[in-house]
Amino acid sequence: MRGKCVYVLTMYRWGDRECHSYVHGVFSTKTKAEKAAQSEKEYRGGDKYFPEVIEVNIDDDHDAGFKTIIALEKFNA
Repeated sequence: MRGKCVYVLTMYRWGDRECHSYVHGVFSTKTKAEKAAQSEKEYRGGDKYFPEVIEVNIDDDHDAGFKTIIALEKFNA
């Protein structure tokens, strides 16, 4: 049985994991995380920072894995 989930929103500059990134927030529902992702992307100009949202079970370690809710897309200049 899986435990309680949280949704982690990370923003990546240019959609690149090697560039600047920051955790924008941790949310209790998928819907809240998705709305925050869209809002933050628009706030940052729409094409500078791209969101990734993952679902993580509380108290699981990295080996337990996670589910991708919003996949990271890379900016194409």
